[in-house]
Amino acid sequence: MSLVSIIIPTYNSLETIKESLDSVLSQSYRPLEIITIDDCSVDGSYAFAKAYASKSTSQQVTFISLKNTINSGAGITRNKGIEAATGTYIAFLDADDLWKPHKLECQIRTMIEENATFCYGAYEIFTSYAHQPKFIHKVFEKLTFKKLLKANYLGNLTGIYNAQELGKFYMPALRKRQDWAMWLDVMKKADFAIGIQEPIASYRLGEGLSSNKIDLIKYNYAIYRSHLGYSIFKSTWFMLRFFYEQFFVKNRMKVNL
Repeated sequence: MSLVSIIIPTYNSLETIKESLDSVLSQSYRPLEIITIDDCSVDGSYAFAKAYASKSTSQQVTFISLKNTINSGAGITRNKGIEAATGTYIAFLDADDLWKPHKLECQIRTMIEENATFCYGAYEIFTSYAHQPKFIHKVFEKLTFKKLLKANYLGNLTGIYNAQELGKFYMPALRKRQDWAMWLDVMKKADFAIGIQEPIASYRLGEGLSSNKIDLIKYNYAIYRSHLGYSIFKSTWFMLRFFYEQFFVKNRMKVNL
């Protein structure tokens, strides 16, 4: 079995990190390398992550606890974890989200069967309790660069890629949407991502950065203009396509429960 490195950034995540780490240890797949990177929390998140690691007796699980010297944002924090990762596969989980127990096993089995290097999947959306989801976010059976360019269809908590085959990919120094930029880079090399149709993770809908949709517009534009290097005209055109895709396609993939 190939090693999976799991990148978990933390920032004042004390209330939720245990549940997230528990969901990783509950995975039916082994071996695992769990890398937590704290972004200067003031609530004891870093100390908790280290203590959690020291108490773990799980077989074939390695913990790495890192800490930033200055608050740097999610992208740079994840990059520190990516740099430290030694696994064949690299996956991501935020410290307030959860994985279903079969998540990794299902994805890696599918990637091997389909001869794919990139995989993502459907996920549930909840507010307070993961066992009471409000929505399911569906996915395409196969996601391509062309489709991902139109809107961010890939939930970061479900993405996994074969770093041994594709190499490592890092996130740009953007405050938001940095995960979308990285997944676009991965997609360029992988050609496609296989979509797992059943929910494999649970996303916590909160009041953080990702909930401010209006503020995300400038970061969406920055992906096209700065990260991909498109012209002003081309970037503007893709922003118009983004709005269409977001409201008339992507939003319809979120199904009420």
